[in-house]
Amino acid sequence: MSRIRITHVGAAVFALAGCEPSTTELPPRALPSPPPAVVRPSQEPAPSIATAPRVEVSADTEKDRKFGEFVRESAGGMLKAVAVGIERRNVLRVELGEATAPEDTLPLTKSLLAGARKDFPGQPITLSVYDPAGEPILKAIYRPEEGVRYEVAHAKDSPARAESAPAVAGGTGSASSRSIPRGALSDKDRKFADWAMNKGGEYLRYVEADLDRRGRLWFGVTKSIKPDDVPALTKSLLEGARTEFPNRELTATVFDPEGERIGRATLGRDGDVRWAK
Repeated sequence: MSRIRITHVGAAVFALAGCEPSTTELPPRALPSPPPAVVRPSQEPAPSIATAPRVEVSADTEKDRKFGEFVRESAGGMLKAVAVGIERRNVLRVELGEATAPEDTLPLTKSLLAGARKDFPGQPITLSVYDPAGEPILKAIYRPEEGVRYEVAHAKDSPARAESAPAVAGGTGSASSRSIPRGALSDKDRKFADWAMNKGGEYLRYVEADLDRRGRLWFGVTKSIKPDDVPALTKSLLEGARTEFPNRELTATVFDPEGERIGRATLGRDGDVRWAK
């Protein structure tokens, strides 16, 4: 399982597709508790999480309940609560356990989404991830016709970001009007993410930057870009980042339209770009 650090950030205003209850989601633990039949005392947990605290499971339907139990048994050691409402409302919410490291958040999210897609084929799914205190961290949005995109929780919250978003070359409207998340941890990160979305035009689905502190960049590409052109786009973004964040090694992790990792590119201090799958 690849390790990618995702830093916990502030709360988000979530705009979900389909029939969602509200624009601001509550963490799983705030949902109604499942009926007694959902959590059976006689059911033995998976051996790998035998000593882990019991995971709270809530579900809308029987099919949702079965998926929730699967999640509890397969990833229970990393989770505190799971709320499943995929069959009717296309939503899945999980709260991380205290022992889950931040760098495990994205791999776990990808695993949960892959399992949900298998059990609910052809359905749009929005997976929201919360930290152990109930604060939103990350959202994975899957649409069958579009693939997967990831949003850091505060990506759509900042009014300043919407006001400062530049026009997208070759596109329609501003970067913010395209609903592309651009999570950032500092003002310099935010400005770089805006520049990257503008430069990438139709080829970028989202950009997440933690360049200021850790020299890390994550971005997803659209179906408009040819696979052979991804390295050139990645190099261009890294070289652009180097002008704003000089004298340090920079790393970009790239994801395809389905949310699968394409590879990781590192721009060394010597100016060479090295790729690793």
